[in-house]
Amino acid sequence: MQKNLVNITLAVVTEEVEIILESYPKHPYQQAFSPSGLRQDLIAYVLSRVPNRYTAIDSGESASNQTVQVSCSSEQLLHIENLIHTGIRDVLHSYQNIDYRLPEEVKFDSRVASWF
Repeated sequence: MQKNLVNITLAVVTEEVEIILESYPKHPYQQAFSPSGLRQDLIAYVLSRVPNRYTAIDSGESASNQTVQVSCSSEQLLHIENLIHTGIRDVLHSYQNIDYRLPEEVKFDSRVASWF
């Protein structure tokens, strides 16, 4: 039978992100990191900084149907939690630094004002 690889670290990180974000204020944190927002960026931030563990499951079953023993030491879990807190700050900071303003020559108010 064919098997698929499942990243079990992803499950741990996703669960911890959910728990930690609940302790943050709704605005701006929970809104910014909503499932349709920056949450995937935060999860990727954490996953790229921790060793990832995988398991093989039968291809006919989904990962949720199989009980996968996910065990992290308290040290590993603390490291993931710290990375989530750091990631919240870093991901928000990187998106706040994007300049969405129009370049000076395209700003309408300055050109229109010079016409009169």
